[in-house]
Amino acid sequence: MQPAELLSLSKEFGNPLYVYDAEKIELQYKRLTNAFKVEKLRINYAMKALSNISILKLLDNLGSGLDTVSIQEVMLGLHAGFTPDKIIFTPNGVSFEEIEEVAKMGVQVNIDNLSVLEHFGAKYPKIPVCIRINPHVMAGGNENISVGHIDSKFGISIYQIPHVLRIVENTKMHINGIHMHTGSDILDIEVFLYASEILFDTAKQFKDLDFIDFGSGFKVPYKKGDIETNIEELGKN
Repeated sequence: MQPAELLSLSKEFGNPLYVYDAEKIELQYKRLTNAFKVEKLRINYAMKALSNISILKLLDNLGSGLDTVSIQEVMLGLHAGFTPDKIIFTPNGVSFEEIEEVAKMGVQVNIDNLSVLEHFGAKYPKIPVCIRINPHVMAGGNENISVGHIDSKFGISIYQIPHVLRIVENTKMHINGIHMHTGSDILDIEVFLYASEILFDTAKQFKDLDFIDFGSGFKVPYKKGDIETNIEELGKN
C-alpha cells in the first residue's frame, strides 16, 4: 500500500490504526506453497503472531492450517472457521485438563513432556498424539528465540526417545506425528537441513506416523534492503 492510502485511512478511522494487506498475505502464503513441492503439504499459521479474526478467516480460505498454544487460541480458530483436523495444539506448561479438553474437540495434540505423554497415553491410548522433540540445534535470530538447543524447556530431548518408545509400548498409545521447532528468524538454510535430518531419523523409530511437522521461523525482511531466508532454495533441498 502507498503512504497516501495509509494517511487517508488514518484520517478516516483515527490513530492508532493497524492496516493489514490481504493481497500481500496471500502472496506470501502462495510463495511458501510454491516453494515446497511435496505431497500433502500443509502450511500451518502460528496464531500467536496475530490472532485477528479477519486474518484467520483469510488464511482458512487460503487452505492454511493453524498452530495454537492455548485453548483460547483453539476456540478462536474454530470460531474463525478452521475445522478441528486443521488445528494443531502445541502447549507448554498448561494443565493436563486443558490438554484433555482440546483433545476431546478433535484437535491434534502435540505433547512436549514425558510425564504428560505417559499420563495422556495411559488415559487416552486411542487418541492419536504428536510428539514435539528437541533436536538440540542452536538456531534463531538471537538466544531469546532459539528454542531447540540443549538448555531449552521446549520439547522432548532426542536422547530421551528410548523413554518415549517405552511409554508407547506400555500404554499402546498411537503416535501419529513428530514435530520440532528450533527457533525463529533463521537465515541459514543449512540449519533447517541439519535439523530436518535429525527429525527424519527420529521419525524412522515410529511405525504409524501420519505426518512430520517442520517448525521454526524464516528470517523475513522488515525494511527495504533487509536480508531474508531463501525459501525457494530451501524447498529445492
